[in-house]
Amino acid sequence: MASPETKDERDGRMLLNSVPGVGPITLSRLLENFHNDPWEILTANESELKKVRGVGEQASAAIYKAQSSGWLDKEKEKLEKMGGGFLFGSEISQYLKELSDPPIGLYCLGEIPMMPCISIVGTRIPSMYGKKMARKIASELAESGICIVSGMARGVDSAAHEGALEAGGKTLAFLGSGLDIIYPPENLNLYRKIQNSGAVLSEFPLGRRADRRTFPMRNRLVAGVSLGVLVIESAKAGGSMITARFAAEQGRTVFALPGRVDQAESQGCLDLLRDGATLVRNSADILEEVEPMLDFASLSYPSSDLSVNKKDYSSLDDDEQVIMENLKEGDAFTVDHFHQVTQLALPQIMSTLTMLEIRGLIQKRTDGSYEAT
Repeated sequence: MASPETKDERDGRMLLNSVPGVGPITLSRLLENFHNDPWEILTANESELKKVRGVGEQASAAIYKAQSSGWLDKEKEKLEKMGGGFLFGSEISQYLKELSDPPIGLYCLGEIPMMPCISIVGTRIPSMYGKKMARKIASELAESGICIVSGMARGVDSAAHEGALEAGGKTLAFLGSGLDIIYPPENLNLYRKIQNSGAVLSEFPLGRRADRRTFPMRNRLVAGVSLGVLVIESAKAGGSMITARFAAEQGRTVFALPGRVDQAESQGCLDLLRDGATLVRNSADILEEVEPMLDFASLSYPSSDLSVNKKDYSSLDDDEQVIMENLKEGDAFTVDHFHQVTQLALPQIMSTLTMLEIRGLIQKRTDGSYEAT
């Protein structure tokens, strides 16, 4: 339980954000009813909490019990070890705060650039054409001073992030899981690169795995943070169509890249174009559309430097210290080697190696061995 001296707003919001079964709309109502003070909510009795619309027996009991779990100190310790932080208030884009269901805070690894954003989303199984266009348009927009936003999923999302990075630009990735759950797992290197050229963001506590509920919640943030959303290849019922719908509801511009009428992955984009989305042939089409908004948009994206990936070994736990001690001479070792020399259980070794990779202290080589960065 936090002491009175440490009961600041950031801690309170992080704790509220962790309460199961209480979503962002209800959390916003609670903050409105309790003078925007998360600790006033957390210390209220259950009858006071239930006066707020949407707060029932189960939710009020969960809020009331949140302080006593000891969760907050553990969460803060894990987040600090990752080199991340929890953002709120002026640290979050004004665009997100204008949503009907704004996040009360965001977990962040990296630095959010103070520049306008365009989101690029699409199918996880794109054609060669779709992947090429996602990378090309993202690269050209990044060169023009636009931050590229996506969800770090397979396919179009990954191509968009990669295009921005290849151009030396900035990119943001919103996850549908906690920051410590990298999905898909093959995107670990991309995840680390994004931290160094933008930020990885999540609304969810550490350890939360993605599910059918978290992906739409993630999609509303991808749409909400941007001036507009470009959809590149999507089936009629694809997740990208949900993002496009959120964008339209939030008053953002919806862009769509046309595709072949006889391909299933083009049908979502063709429907969007039929319903009034802006047709995109190249990056110039997007820049022309958003140009009047660029000066205002740059003021709506705060910069937050969380000093990601500084190689500070002082905060390593015992297991991590053992791993790094083995790698200090520049050697590369396999998981089996670490198992033999440390006597740690294999699951613990794998977990430790993953955390060290996330923090940018080690990297996995193509032969499966690990070395210090």
